[in-house]
Amino acid sequence: MEIVAVDGQDAEVFGRFYEVKYGVRRELEFPVGMGADEARVLMTSQHAEARADGIGAVVDGVWVGVAWFDWWLVGSTETVDVEIAVIPQWRRRGVGSRLLEVAIERTHKAGRRVLSGSDLTGDPVTGESPGTAFARAGGFVRKHAELHQVLELPTVIAEKPVAGYEIVQWREHTPAEWIEQFADLQTGMSEDVPAGERTTATVHWTPELIRDAEARRLAQGRFTYVTAAIHSATGELAAYTQMGGTPETPGRLSQYDTYVRRSHRGHGLGLAVKAPNLRALQAGVARPAVLHTWNAPENAPMIAVNSKLGFRPVAQRTSWELPVS
Repeated sequence: MEIVAVDGQDAEVFGRFYEVKYGVRRELEFPVGMGADEARVLMTSQHAEARADGIGAVVDGVWVGVAWFDWWLVGSTETVDVEIAVIPQWRRRGVGSRLLEVAIERTHKAGRRVLSGSDLTGDPVTGESPGTAFARAGGFVRKHAELHQVLELPTVIAEKPVAGYEIVQWREHTPAEWIEQFADLQTGMSEDVPAGERTTATVHWTPELIRDAEARRLAQGRFTYVTAAIHSATGELAAYTQMGGTPETPGRLSQYDTYVRRSHRGHGLGLAVKAPNLRALQAGVARPAVLHTWNAPENAPMIAVNSKLGFRPVAQRTSWELPVS
């Protein structure tokens, strides 16, 4: 078995790598993940938040398994995230274990102390799947779980404005007048998002990081819809939500962050920003699609908001960690 490094520079090599990675995800009822072009941009370009690369397991010229790595450059810089995928006919033949060995070696060599990964395929109630069995066998410890919910579009949207707040919307670029406060809200999101026992660190967002993320999304071909709530009396940015996708995968859309500033919670602002953002996204896309979101079970208020909008649970994503030093 040959282990091949993948950095995205060779289009043919990356194509074979990606076909295994996303081919495995196609086994899901509702596949998720980046399109090939989107993923390759992430690998081949420099970004302020993270860098990505991968490895492939090749037997007699056949790509039988891959591992994708996310190396965080802000926030959780002690961890590296890995996604391991093996084609069906080569499972339980040591391919995943060999890829895991190399992943541990690379993590240790890079001076990072935690290898983390997520299983996307867990039962929505129990969280169990072949992926969780593989993680346990490899010495990983379960650290957190999130409920995967989907909303099939088009749908009927009932908006519910909140008195004392006005709604503003933008697309790919945050307006300069809001970018400082938007950075503050995104930092709050990083601090407050439920993470269970995962090894995490706050990402302190700045206008520069926001602009870098916006440029990366544009390079990847992504489109983004943002809706925010402004407190009328103070002019404070109180809440925001982001949704988007890419023409490369037209049937798959993502709900990104939704966050309400602590001092403005309890007024229904989650629904107040998500509903008009969904309306704008649905009008802009104007085709059948599936919108995906993940939330921790302990984030019951946000799951309730999603349920009001029509989301339903389809799987559980579990997070696992393995100390490497």
